[in-house]
Amino acid sequence: MGLATGVTCPSIRYHPAIIAQAAATLAILSDGRFTLGVGSGERLNEHVVGQGWPNVRGRQEMLAEALDIINLLWRGGYRSYQGKYLQVEDARVFDLPATLPVIAVAAGGTDAAGLAATHGGGLFATEPRPDLVAAYQDKGGTGPKYAEIAMAWAPDVDSAAREAHRTFRWALSGWKVMTELPNPANFDAASRNVRVEDVQEKFACGPDPEPYLDAVKTYAEAGFDHLVAVNAGPDPDGFMDFFAEQIKPRS
Repeated sequence: MGLATGVTCPSIRYHPAIIAQAAATLAILSDGRFTLGVGSGERLNEHVVGQGWPNVRGRQEMLAEALDIINLLWRGGYRSYQGKYLQVEDARVFDLPATLPVIAVAAGGTDAAGLAATHGGGLFATEPRPDLVAAYQDKGGTGPKYAEIAMAWAPDVDSAAREAHRTFRWALSGWKVMTELPNPANFDAASRNVRVEDVQEKFACGPDPEPYLDAVKTYAEAGFDHLVAVNAGPDPDGFMDFFAEQIKPRS
């Protein structure tokens, strides 16, 4: 079973040198099963260290520098780097895996998808958008293309949708909103008008395999080849059993 971060920000709260070391260690401990998923971050997580919250362009520039640092450190030896936002002085990752982890870069737009190709080794997305895959490939990206799929399993549709609404309704506000909100109270306010019916339209809900297969098909047709099932339902064990027993490969 593969392991992946989906995703972490390597530029503000965590310095990229720390991420480089931690990811290399996890790749060794997992016998090469680890993928490092990274993104430009969300204000909710990053503002707490008191360094402010850059605009979108600044965040993308910081992410590019962070990826430069990670890739530099993964070349081995002592390394230094002087960027506009980030610096490294005589840093070294002492234990590197025989095969370096793939770096899958999260993209909500085509510019970030291009960055995934030029600075990473894979793409990560949360929407079934062929334009993201195309932008990644146009810039030379040939690695895996990850996508998260919103799901909520329960023995009936209503209880699945209600639980997804309780815990995940904020996701319907979209990344342009979610990246800018600093606290849970803001997420609550931003999602106050989201209805259970709205959540049910976005999440594959309930015990029937067909909505799940339809969702997977949509992402596969958009060009994604590594699909991450995100369960917002009330019963994680039932969710796992459902996929083991009900979702069968089709010939």
